[in-house]
Amino acid sequence: MYLARFLLLLMGFRQTQTRAMHAQQKLQQLENRIVRLHDHREGLKRALEVGTLHPRRGFALLNGIDSELSWMDSLFKNVLNNTKPAAAPSEHPAAAWARDTVFDAAQLDCIIAIMLKILDGKCKMEDADKSALTAVYDALKVQLGHEFGQCFGDATHTLIENARQNRGENGALVQQISEARVQAEATIPKPVMKAFKQRLQRAMPRLAPQESIRDTH
Repeated sequence: MYLARFLLLLMGFRQTQTRAMHAQQKLQQLENRIVRLHDHREGLKRALEVGTLHPRRGFALLNGIDSELSWMDSLFKNVLNNTKPAAAPSEHPAAAWARDTVFDAAQLDCIIAIMLKILDGKCKMEDADKSALTAVYDALKVQLGHEFGQCFGDATHTLIENARQNRGENGALVQQISEARVQAEATIPKPVMKAFKQRLQRAMPRLAPQESIRDTH
């Protein structure tokens, strides 16, 4: 009895150490990316000052970097303050994976676009992949809130939520999802989406044996 209790305590201790190690690794990844973004931003500013970069393009690039820095800063604070929810035993393993993974702004947009494609019935992923991607979306929506997505705002997340509740019963909502999916596909470059799907193929956990994520974008 005492041995079993000791083993349970030891297991809990090791799990806590593992979570702490993952948090530290994620903080380091975030810090490194923030530093690189700051350096890139300073380089753009210098290029604007000396006239080697066209102002219109330069300011557009700076705005994009500022948006990503704002999101990275929020994510860094969340991890640092240990505010992320603990993984529930019954939740999909892809949810915990998503919370412990660093995604850039373009990859977050890819997640939203795939969700729209799933809801529009145009996604050719296997069911195991769809379930995992949906769990990833839900976990990041809770963790990031308003910072989830660069090209898509709160209106898109509200549309996704309403579509999941209505399950195709509202014709107008179905049409809105279809239009949003088409717009998302036009917004995200195909090479970006393809590269992200390859990352999901390699790393995203599934409940069922791993299936191939087809290139359907």
